[in-house]
Amino acid sequence: MAVEHLQSALYRDPQSGAPLLDPMLKAGRLILATGAVTHASDASNLSSYRLCSLPSDCILHPLTYFDVTDYGFAAVRIGTQDDVDALVSQLQSAADIIQPIANGDANSQLRLWEVLGLAANPGGVIDLYAHAIANATGAGKIEFQVAYIYN
Repeated sequence: MAVEHLQSALYRDPQSGAPLLDPMLKAGRLILATGAVTHASDASNLSSYRLCSLPSDCILHPLTYFDVTDYGFAAVRIGTQDDVDALVSQLQSAADIIQPIANGDANSQLRLWEVLGLAANPGGVIDLYAHAIANATGAGKIEFQVAYIYN
């Protein structure tokens, strides 16, 4: 068996010509955007609720969650203005707390634009929206915490 002495991607030998370290992975700040949005019992299909604006190249953190315990829609769709389910698509009854990013999953450590399925980084900010794809079953609210890494 070989004895190895290796380093993670957070180290760089300056003489190797290797690319510079990604500053967000090395020393990015964890930022929490916490909020809630309510809707009326007569909210209808195609209603949308802007939740927050995020840097397109931030990294979503597993502390991100959406509390849909009192959500008044049968389905939870969270995405962008144009792509209603780019981040979340599930029945409200499936879980009261939705965590779209998990440690070690396929979206872990990806940029927001990648997680949302965009072909390239659009730059600037991306707004996250909750979308209604059917009429409300009653008044409700969605509480959320979007945790992301940025520097």
